[in-house]
Amino acid sequence: MMGEKLITVLGITGTQHNQEGAGLGKEKWCNLRDRKDGDYTLYSKAYKFDSEPFTIRGQLVRPKTQVKVLGVIMDSGLKYKEHIARAATKGLKAVMELQRLRGLTPRTARQLFTATVAPVVDYASNVWMHACKYRRASPINRVQRIGANAIVGVFLTVATGVAEAEAHIAGAHERFWRRAIMMWTDLHTLPTTNPLRSATSRIRKFRRYNRSPFYEVAVALNEFPMEELETINPFTLAPWVARVQTIVDDGDNPETTQADLGWAVRTAVSSSARNGVVGVGGVIEIPASVRGGPKLERFSFTLGMRTEQNPFSGELAAMAYALRHLPDLEYRSVALLASNKAAVLTIRNPRQQSGQEYVGCIYDSINSLQVKRNVVAVVWIPTSAEHRLLKMAKKEARAASREGVVPARKFPRMRSTTLNIAQSGERTRKQLPDNVGRFSKKVDAALPGKHTRLLYDGLSRREASVLSQLRTRMARLNGYLFRIRVAVSQQCVCGQAI
Repeated sequence: MMGEKLITVLGITGTQHNQEGAGLGKEKWCNLRDRKDGDYTLYSKAYKFDSEPFTIRGQLVRPKTQVKVLGVIMDSGLKYKEHIARAATKGLKAVMELQRLRGLTPRTARQLFTATVAPVVDYASNVWMHACKYRRASPINRVQRIGANAIVGVFLTVATGVAEAEAHIAGAHERFWRRAIMMWTDLHTLPTTNPLRSATSRIRKFRRYNRSPFYEVAVALNEFPMEELETINPFTLAPWVARVQTIVDDGDNPETTQADLGWAVRTAVSSSARNGVVGVGGVIEIPASVRGGPKLERFSFTLGMRTEQNPFSGELAAMAYALRHLPDLEYRSVALLASNKAAVLTIRNPRQQSGQEYVGCIYDSINSLQVKRNVVAVVWIPTSAEHRLLKMAKKEARAASREGVVPARKFPRMRSTTLNIAQSGERTRKQLPDNVGRFSKKVDAALPGKHTRLLYDGLSRREASVLSQLRTRMARLNGYLFRIRVAVSQQCVCGQAI
């Protein structure tokens, strides 16, 4: 009986439903039912709504008009006005608590705003950010103005863009886009078996109706080949797999002794990012006690363009290449020297991050060496130590990144590099509209900019309030108070106009 009236989505997690359901359209789904096992029932038409309970898997289910998934209420029709109002209400409550804290310096108040207010407003903004425009954005802008008032003391009547520039806080639209870009990038790094990965192709399609909230993001990032991104799994290594021994010591130059003492085979790697490319290089020092020694092998190659790779991935790629091209060793001690501390720490404790494929190759090579009773350790040496092998490796890496070189093969794009480039494009477009803040632009033509943070951070709360009011021409003087109908006259006590 209910088969013609219901569209049942079974066996889908809450996060998946948040993404899939959000892409179904603005006001098309008319009912959802709440189930703890992750199953939801959706009505595609309002006239198909049926309030009669029905049985699924032996349980009596009563239809509901809304369901809460990971803190996001999916209501009947996905009415984004209610979502925006709910986020603005929570943000207003948080920013009012911040405003009650008197005597905070602008630096401290800005940090508290970023840590306590912005996350409350931004939570699940990927679902409704496309509808937060014009008049619908007024409640969100009010939270921004109150936050700017709590930081530097500007009036609430100041334009939102000017208040954000004076307080040096990111605009709500900018934060929403940064989160959406991150989400869109992360979707393309999921394994191909994940259903959300396959949903990205449907999101890109143009539809007059039932358009995904991520459609605008997909169009804005159309110039980035997201399909070439690396795949990032939930974990790189199983928890029970032993980690590689790493030596990272910040003492008084003990790295030289660690690198030069007691190692039968030493290999040093380095990377270089210049001329728009990333090059890697390294040297392998084989002693006379090893078959074919003594000799010093060098290697270098161009990893990829700077818009796809970074020095961190270059260091990991050099490690993987060096370990794979070691000679056949047995009962030897091998030291892998590197000057990139982030890469060494990643080898020590791999996480869900960029470069997983290189880390997996490194551990495969180390496991092959350990099967033959070899001992392998990764040693971090700072650049200031000027180690002989590291200087040679750096020379090889710079040769691989000289001007005019072209990568010989294609490697997966790094998620971190692509994300930084995409988000930096959003930051470069940040500027005040032409019809907003005319007086502020005359006072400070560089608005918005980082200089406002340096301008206010050295002041007290009272001093920052006076300065911000003078810079915006909205101060506690009768001339302005009379304009906003707070004072009965624009004259001071002495009878002169201000």
